[in-house]
Amino acid sequence: MLLGIFCKMDQPTKAEQAKAHFKDKVLSLQQHIDKNLNAAILKNDAVATQKAFIQVRSDYKYVEYYMEYFFPSTAVMLNGAPIDEIELGENLIENPTGLQVMEELIYSDAFAQNKPELLNEVKKMRLNLERVLRFNEQYMLTDAQLFDAARLEIFRITSLGISGFDTPAALQSIPEAGSALQGIKKLMALYGDDQTNQKIELAIGYLDKYPDFNAFDRLAFITDFLQPISKSMSLLRKKLGISTAVSGSALNDEAVDLFEARAFNVNRFVGNATAYISNDKILLGRKLFNDPILSNRGTRSCASCHHEAQAFTDGLPKAAAMDKGKYLLRNTTTLSYAGLQRGFFYDLKAGTLEDQALDVVHHKQEMDGSLHEATKRINQSNTYREEIKNAYKDKNGDADPWKIQHALASYIRSLSPFSSKFDAYVRGDKTQMNTSEKKGFNLFMGKAKCGSCHFAPIFNGTQAPLFAKSEAEVLGVPNRPDTVNAKVDADLGRYALYNYPQYKYAFKTPTLRNIAKTAPYMHNGVYQTLDQVLDFYNRGGGNGMGMHLENQTLSADPLKLTKEEIRDIISFLHTLDDRD
Repeated sequence: MLLGIFCKMDQPTKAEQAKAHFKDKVLSLQQHIDKNLNAAILKNDAVATQKAFIQVRSDYKYVEYYMEYFFPSTAVMLNGAPIDEIELGENLIENPTGLQVMEELIYSDAFAQNKPELLNEVKKMRLNLERVLRFNEQYMLTDAQLFDAARLEIFRITSLGISGFDTPAALQSIPEAGSALQGIKKLMALYGDDQTNQKIELAIGYLDKYPDFNAFDRLAFITDFLQPISKSMSLLRKKLGISTAVSGSALNDEAVDLFEARAFNVNRFVGNATAYISNDKILLGRKLFNDPILSNRGTRSCASCHHEAQAFTDGLPKAAAMDKGKYLLRNTTTLSYAGLQRGFFYDLKAGTLEDQALDVVHHKQEMDGSLHEATKRINQSNTYREEIKNAYKDKNGDADPWKIQHALASYIRSLSPFSSKFDAYVRGDKTQMNTSEKKGFNLFMGKAKCGSCHFAPIFNGTQAPLFAKSEAEVLGVPNRPDTVNAKVDADLGRYALYNYPQYKYAFKTPTLRNIAKTAPYMHNGVYQTLDQVLDFYNRGGGNGMGMHLENQTLSADPLKLTKEEIRDIISFLHTLDDRD
């Protein structure tokens, strides 16, 4: 009997078994790096290097769910985007490192010349993996964390994995999705989940059957395989009595599906509990949004430039200024889904919607207002005082600048209905999208590479599944729709605020939801139609049209989309329009 008790005491928990398995797989990854990848690079064997590299990426994907969740900073160094990371507060530029950097070097025409840099990348990868193993020994994991890590990995595969986001040259995203699912399958096996693993096996079988990157049916894979896997894991978690983890994602902890109606927790896009949203704040904010009381001239409200019928844009190439006949620097951005991003304005100069409201109200040519003066006017209204009392539990109902900013921000945060045809389709109503629209989604997420910058499900530059940062890109937008003698628009973008060369002509990646309602397009309104926009991308952006921008982040390679494929993509984009 004593022996039985001791055996039970020594039996590792499921979480401990997962931790041990992760260690074994990382050791295997290290071996493949040392014996295969490093050796192939030393021999200057491009073919063998590519083969070894594909295996290393597959090994990494197997443990990606664990690495991204428990070692997020190291995950960036192992498989982060191949662009400089700029820390504005510290005036620090960190050069990229890891698998995506190696891919560019390995698949380059200058492979032999890249040998020293590749060997250095291998060395850094070894050090990062050694650090992971050292800290992994000290971690105490919980079942809730592991289920959350697996849940987020399904979302990561959905939004990033099958889009080719982190393997644009090797185009290994389809088989790599299988590797990531194999890692989750092993985890679920620890919890005795045959039902989920049967679904995972079917998904892997589908990936094996249709490995072609361009031809892969991503929409079918998401709805027929990934969503059922996610639901099955959730059912198992509940059956085992495992609670949800407090996730680092902006999604609700209970969200089972990336596309479900209430997947997002909008309060995770604000700084603290004082800025949490409420119905009373939304109602107050909507009233202020439509009231010229915020303008000192009393002639302009937020709604003057953000028309609800046009998805809160104005239909102009550049916004009209306060002074008649004058225009602002840039196009009026949509406020739809603006609450689900981390930066505001085209140059990301504001970090919160509250800051955005402050900037707009005080701008001489936007509203020519003053929050202090607006406060005085608002406090003269008994109706407003009552609404402020309800919204902020203020017994006197006194307005102040912060309450005005926050009420406006709360209203804008409410403008994310997820009520489009596309949303209805991915929630189960397969009658909502026709063949052209479905083809368009698959092209968007595949061959056209739109989904590698406009991340599902918001289709903006805020990356799933954590939604922690909003991206800006250098596209090479021209000053006029001329494809023969194209010249870059003079607007310097983020560079005008922070003079890093990487920021020259960089602009925020906006949402594509309601895109059919928000013409004209780009920061300068240069394109009147979606056909023109798709033609721009199809040519490879500015560099594809001969501009020679050294810092363009958009690939200059032509997409080689046919006219029919462009029509299909535009058909899909129309399915992102919200319905009343």
